[in-house]
Formats: sequence, C-alpha cells, structure tokens
Amino acid sequence: MKTIAALAALSLLAACATTSSGPSGPFMQWRCDGGAAFSARIADGGTAEVFAGGQTYSLPHVQAASGAKYSNGSVEYWERGGQATLGGARGGPYNNCRRG
Repeated sequence: MKTIAALAALSLLAACATTSSGPSGPFMQWRCDGGAAFSARIADGGTAEVFAGGQTYSLPHVQAASGAKYSNGSVEYWERGGQATLGGARGGPYNNCRRG
C-alpha cells in the first residue's frame, strides 16, 4: 500500500512539473532603426517575454494576418518576414528591427 501511495505522489509531482509555461529558449536580440534595441523570447505557453527600455513585458499571443503577434493591449511585439516591430514599450521607437 505504501508503494502505491508513493507512486501516486510521484506521478502527481511529475504532472505538475510538466505543466509549467516557462521560457522555451534564449532571448533573441533585435537591433532597430535609430540604434534602439530590445530582446524577446517565446514561452512554452505561447506568451512572448520582451525586455525593452529597462522593463520586461509579458505579452499573450494574438491573431495576426501574417507573422507572429503578441500584445497586452498597450504593448505590441510583431515579428514577420525576419523583421520585428515593438510598439508602446519604453525606450522606443522600435521600428525596422532585425536580429542581431
């Protein structure tokens, strides 16, 4: 009986560990017109974590006509065709950004 209880507890812990939505990769560095720069990465749950102007933004995925778009209603990160823009974040404007 103790073995079954231990296995059940272990299974519960394993299930909890697999449902986290942490970052899935390293930050991508973006260099923009005018010398502005920011970094971003996509979390396992589909949320973008963006660092710009000394502040970190957590942006949920939203529907886009093209590319990948993330927005919390006031800050918007949009990546498409190898370029990105970041609107509403401190330290901008972040236009015509390329990885680098």
